[in-house]
Amino acid sequence: MGAVVEVWLAPLLVSCVVTACILRVLLARLGNLALDTPNHRSLHETPVPRTGGWALIAGVTCGIVVSGITLSIGTVFAFLLLFLVSLVDDLRQLGAGLRFAVQTLSVSLLLYSLAPQVEPWLLWPVLIFAGVWCINLYNFMDGMDGFAGSMTGIGFATLGIVCALQGATTLAGICLLIAICSVAFLYYNWPKARIFLGDAGSTVIGLAAFAVGVSGWQQGVFHWLVPLLVFLPFWLDATVTLIVRVLKRERWWEAHRQHLYQRMALRFGVKTSLFIELSVMLCTSMVALLLVVSGVA
Repeated sequence: MGAVVEVWLAPLLVSCVVTACILRVLLARLGNLALDTPNHRSLHETPVPRTGGWALIAGVTCGIVVSGITLSIGTVFAFLLLFLVSLVDDLRQLGAGLRFAVQTLSVSLLLYSLAPQVEPWLLWPVLIFAGVWCINLYNFMDGMDGFAGSMTGIGFATLGIVCALQGATTLAGICLLIAICSVAFLYYNWPKARIFLGDAGSTVIGLAAFAVGVSGWQQGVFHWLVPLLVFLPFWLDATVTLIVRVLKRERWWEAHRQHLYQRMALRFGVKTSLFIELSVMLCTSMVALLLVVSGVA
């Protein structure tokens, strides 16, 4: 029993302690490099650190080590590469071309490690595109206090329960670790947020969501529609907004305030918008669980 408590308590404490250290010590050294300064596209009004993802990733890494979960070298390298480049992007903005190249390489390495037998081969370009899109949509949707963190908690907790019900204990453990560490992050990110995920956090979580979806599908744990249904509010908002911006010939890769959640926040306030989004995701997650329990998906 003590070992079980340690596995779940250690990553929670690490996330909290690292976040506190970032807020009290690291920011004094990094200065404005680590701050998200508000502009005409922002929903926040004062500069906020964008380094919360560092603590969340540290907590998850601690949990994986303590629990003894083994990951392939390719998987570790894919996440490490994406994290390091995104971390640099948090401090010094990198070009879109470099970021997309690294994201594509990370997704390719991950797919080769997780699902080397995916057939037909024509499916690989689709999966690589889906992985890169998952990384970026998570980054796009990290624009409102408490939003990305809450979606992470609900989404990965749901997938963790599904995996546990299906007997995929390792996958369930990873999902629940991410969900638990997102709770620690939410303590500091709930409106009004004292810290944001930043690129290092949002992109890595996006890759993790894709990895869990592909792993669960390849292992026969759940139908590929399950993670899509769980994260429906996230990907639908991001995808529709992107398509509209592309059709309007706008610079779709740049920050903006055209997402549905942003428009709701501007009209009804951040807390009301957050409540609506979380209510919708809880409903879609419950539907996904019911489909799995009933044997449909």
